[in-house]
Amino acid sequence: MSEERGLSGSRTAENLKTAFTEEAALAARARAFAELAEHEGEQALAAAFRDLSEGGETLIQGSLDFLRSCADPDSGIAIAGARANLRSLIHTEARLGERVYAQMARAARDEGFPDAASWFETLEKLKASRLRRLRELGDV
Repeated sequence: MSEERGLSGSRTAENLKTAFTEEAALAARARAFAELAEHEGEQALAAAFRDLSEGGETLIQGSLDFLRSCADPDSGIAIAGARANLRSLIHTEARLGERVYAQMARAARDEGFPDAASWFETLEKLKASRLRRLRELGDV
């Protein structure tokens, strides 16, 4: 039995999911920070942040290569062909748009942060739009 086939359900699989998620978040933050640094005229920092982001893509793919024998870190759907991967993205977009961002908006409003609540509601609407588009692609 190969190492990958035994990963599903293991602590190592959970660690790979964590590595994938953390590296994806770090790469996204580095891209955003690069744009901010560029706007501030900090070209050297912008370039360093972009390099960090691009390097992170390699780390993300490395973790994903192992996870292919398990499942998508968010949806739990097997990473397979394009149609299965589409179902996985639909699952995540629906979860965020139909539950997560709505709860975040309510919490922000309850805590007296109407601007943040409005932002979460905007994210909720964006997810609904993206979800419709993904479902059209998959006739789901």
